[in-house]
Amino acid sequence: MKKIIAVTHGDGCGLEVVEEGIKILKAISEYSDFDFEFINAPAGGKVWKDCGESLPEKTFEIIKNSDALLFGAIGLPDLPPGIAETAILKIRQDLDLYVNMRPIKLYNPLRDRCPLRDEFIGKGIDFTIIRENTEGIYKGIGEISDERAESVMLYTKKGCERIMRYACEFAKKNGHKKITSVDKANVIKASQFWRNIFHKIGEDYPDLEKEDVYIDAFCQWLIRAPYSYETVVTGNMFGDITSDEGAFLIGSLGMAASGNINPGNVSMYEPIHGSAPDIAGKNIANPIGTILSIKLMMQESFNSPEIGFLIEKSVEEALNEGRTIDIENKAFKTLTTREMGDLIVKKLINLLKK
Repeated sequence: MKKIIAVTHGDGCGLEVVEEGIKILKAISEYSDFDFEFINAPAGGKVWKDCGESLPEKTFEIIKNSDALLFGAIGLPDLPPGIAETAILKIRQDLDLYVNMRPIKLYNPLRDRCPLRDEFIGKGIDFTIIRENTEGIYKGIGEISDERAESVMLYTKKGCERIMRYACEFAKKNGHKKITSVDKANVIKASQFWRNIFHKIGEDYPDLEKEDVYIDAFCQWLIRAPYSYETVVTGNMFGDITSDEGAFLIGSLGMAASGNINPGNVSMYEPIHGSAPDIAGKNIANPIGTILSIKLMMQESFNSPEIGFLIEKSVEEALNEGRTIDIENKAFKTLTTREMGDLIVKKLINLLKK
């Protein structure tokens, strides 16, 4: 089963963590029916410096003609704000990657790294934020001058309906009993529009409990009772902010994965931690966010939840033996980026052989 994967190494520590992700995909190629071919798709800050574009047309053609995109972090500290990030926004918009899936799961070996007391962790933290990914305030509508600036938060009926239906189907498929919509409907008209459509779509899912939470309340409930959430659906900006908050609860931003998905079409998978230029090249970045993004790739793009499960199991087993510096514990060996990747690959190969 041959699949072409476009690979954007990006900037900073993106180059290092993507290499560990490729090791995982090569192991899957060797010990399963999948046969992955990798094609370099350069984008990001360094590319902008070299050619004046953060996403050259040639790169975008490679991405469009692949089966999936593995995307490393991009951005450099000496660039104008947003220059490198335009590559991500263009990919999301032009490929219509309207689903941004961000799992927030605290693995048992990392309970010691959660900043919350056990009473707040409760039965555990395991929920998924389904973020609308192509509309809202990130749509790029607005203007700026010396006197004023505006950014328009635009939502359409089509955009809201499809992300909410996707989230409801996701909740149903995963046996969740409740779906939570996060908005700011007491102040923002776009959120009032969002909430109305959420309840209209919810009528088609009578077995799901529907819950509305304002964004400010949700941010504090993530600290007080994160165990109470299963599937969360929200808008573009709110999803961006709350998923970073959630990542801190599971040990580190380095643990957090994401999928930018257009079901049945080319989709992009990336860690959410950013390029972290202060640690770039030091071989200390956590590759697990990238590796868990590949878990999402196997599930969502390649319809292989079984291999996705094995990747996740390999990560959990590896965490019982070693940690990168961001999640270190003196009871475990501190590993480099490459050592962490090698350990997870070793665990995965053992599971694939069974």
